[in-house]
Amino acid sequence: MEKTTLKGDALLYAINQAKNETKQGLCDVFTAKLERLAAHIRTNYLTPTESAELLEQEAEVIRSQHRGDV
Repeated sequence: MEKTTLKGDALLYAINQAKNETKQGLCDVFTAKLERLAAHIRTNYLTPTESAELLEQEAEVIRSQHRGDV
């Protein structure tokens, strides 16, 4: 396997490209999750309190996944 070495501007460009791709991927994931939650709230006619509780539960799931609990 051939080793590629990046220097200077090429390295900075590669890093920025990777950051942008990561941001786009995270945006896609969270946007889809929010859309699913909104659909669930509408479909099941959740009250504002129930909706807030659902969002809090989802936030905890995300935190647990980040910590590696799940």
